[in-house]
Amino acid sequence: MMHTIRTCVLMLLGVLLVSCTTTQERESIALPEQRPSDFTLGIVVFGDSDAQATESRSARYIIEPDGTLRASFGEGSGGLTYPPITRRLDGAELDAIWDRVRSLGLGGDDWRFVRAPEQFHTQMGSERGYLLEIRSEVLFSAWSTDADTRFIQTLTRELASLAWVT
Repeated sequence: MMHTIRTCVLMLLGVLLVSCTTTQERESIALPEQRPSDFTLGIVVFGDSDAQATESRSARYIIEPDGTLRASFGEGSGGLTYPPITRRLDGAELDAIWDRVRSLGLGGDDWRFVRAPEQFHTQMGSERGYLLEIRSEVLFSAWSTDADTRFIQTLTRELASLAWVT
C-alpha cells in the first residue's frame, strides 16, 4: 500500500516537473500585423550584471498595454521581478517594439516554448539567455532562447535605450 502511494506521488511530481519546463515541441504563434490594444511584453535577459553592452546585461523589461515601461538592471532582475516604472511610451514607440517582436521568429529553431515562465531558469551550464512573454489579443505565450541573435539583441538594446540606460 505504501509503495503504491509513493509511486503515485512520484508520478505526479514527474508530471508537474515536465509541465513546468521548456519543451522542444514547436507551438505555432501567429502575431497579427497591427499591434493589438492589449499588447503586453515581458523580457528577462539572463546575462552578466556587470556587462558593458546593454543587450548583455542582466535585465527585466515589462511593457504594459497603456505604454508603461518598467525596467530593472543587474542582480535581482529575474522573471519574478516587477520593476519600477521608467517612463510611458507613445503609440509609435509601441508599434516599433511590436514590429521587432514580430521579427524574432518565435517558433523557429532558436526558440523554445515555455509552459510556466514564473518557474523558468536558463539551461544548465548556460549563463546567458532570454525569456520572452507576450500577451496579445487575450492570448499569452512565453518563449526562451539562449541564442544571441541579432534580432533579440536589437530589441533588448532598444528597450534599454527607451529606459534611458547607456
